[in-house]
Amino acid sequence: MIQRIHRLFFYLLLVLLPTQLGYHFWPEWAHVLGRRVDYLSPTLYVTDILIFCVILFWAIESVSRGTYYELWKNEKRKQIIHTIIRNTKYVIPPLVFIALNIWFASNQPAALYKWLKVVEFGFLAWYIVKTKPQLSLVTIFLSVGVFYSSILAIAQFMLQHSVGGMFWWLGERTFSVDTPGIARVDSDVSLFKLRPYATFPHPNVLGGFLAVTLPLIILQIRKKLFLWSSLGLGTIALVLTFSRSAWAVGGIAIAFAIARSMNYELQIKRYVRIFVLLSIFVLFFASRFMIHNSVSESVVVRQELNSAAVKIWQQSPIAGVGLGNFLIKLPEFLPKKSVYYLQPVHNIYLLILTETGFIGLVLFGWFIISIIRNYEAGIMNYSLFTILLLGLVDHYPLTLQQGQLLFTLVAGLALAGRGKRHDKET
Repeated sequence: MIQRIHRLFFYLLLVLLPTQLGYHFWPEWAHVLGRRVDYLSPTLYVTDILIFCVILFWAIESVSRGTYYELWKNEKRKQIIHTIIRNTKYVIPPLVFIALNIWFASNQPAALYKWLKVVEFGFLAWYIVKTKPQLSLVTIFLSVGVFYSSILAIAQFMLQHSVGGMFWWLGERTFSVDTPGIARVDSDVSLFKLRPYATFPHPNVLGGFLAVTLPLIILQIRKKLFLWSSLGLGTIALVLTFSRSAWAVGGIAIAFAIARSMNYELQIKRYVRIFVLLSIFVLFFASRFMIHNSVSESVVVRQELNSAAVKIWQQSPIAGVGLGNFLIKLPEFLPKKSVYYLQPVHNIYLLILTETGFIGLVLFGWFIISIIRNYEAGIMNYSLFTILLLGLVDHYPLTLQQGQLLFTLVAGLALAGRGKRHDKET
């Protein structure tokens, strides 16, 4: 019964992954230049509550089954204790690094809060690794989020404003095509200028979510009518986001997913390498084209943020300026810019390098390599590399709740090592 409860909360978490309903707190340290900054605000999301319930009932199940008690009673407990002590050398250095990263941060509360979020998602990833949820079921519940997010996105695009009503409770923000700062299509021809948000903070995040989930749906679709519906609506919504990065990487991932769904004996490792190289090629030349041929303010902002990130990193190249402290330091390097520039650098690797230094980037690289090396190549390849590639041109996989959840889910499923086995599940 307990197992059903924690699994129920986990699947509900997947369904509500696209939502952003939460309560924001606004302590003084969540302000920069006297302005509230969402990225720094401690926020209790509905999805945080669900994660807590998942871990709580999983822990209760483990205790009720006597798993840890019997392990402790085992005659080999001395050997177990010895193993724990021996492996402590692998735990202490990261803990020391985290402590130093917080201690030397300009905004220590922000750094502490961000590291607590890392711990939260770490527990969720550990849960996924240990319980190994069935990928076919994970895809079905994720497709529910794709379904209602896509319907909402299409409605917003057609209406050119938010829908409201019950969708407000899912985190839809109130906006219209005339709202200052709203994302619009760069065109003077079309009457439809508003880029849809659904329940996400930005159309690019919606695009990233669809780019990651649609290949999964394709590879699990078989003859399931609901998955076909989610795939069709999701594809339309992806197009309407006008997110170039999601179009590029998601389009390539979808193409490879279709190819693989038509031939299960595909040499997947070789095709994943081609997918990654082709995506990097497209992203690089697309970004070069945008920089040289666009006068868009967003392109200018990205360039300014990249330059500022390098300068901030040079202040503390080894251990970084503190997790969550990029925005705290940013005004020092862009003193004449407006508050519009108060956003993370649009590259997760530069962000990690700036906030956690060379040590943090190496640890992150080691984590990614561990994922790749510790599971048989399978369909999770597409989703994992899609997120990592999107991280080259945006920050949401590490800075926004939905992005963090999606990255944790994909990484956890990959670490669970069930890629090849899941391909054959119905």
